[in-house]
Amino acid sequence: MSTSITGPEHRPRVVTIVWGAVILAVAGLVLLGQFVALDIDPVVVALGLLVGVGLSLVAGGILSLRTRTTDNQDDDAVHAPEY
Repeated sequence: MSTSITGPEHRPRVVTIVWGAVILAVAGLVLLGQFVALDIDPVVVALGLLVGVGLSLVAGGILSLRTRTTDNQDDDAVHAPEY
């Protein structure tokens, strides 16, 4: 008889996804500015990105809390030392 103990399910981190999206947005604006005569105000772009990042991180944190499992009793039983 074999017993398989599986660890917790790994989910992608919200922070990594948000900052990756920010980097892609900045790179897209720079690339677009090279091909099209685009006059971009860097202060407005930075402000828009900061607001977007802040809202995304808050929303992701709330969603992460809502989907997190609360089965701490099962985890404690698996990791409890045997005396």
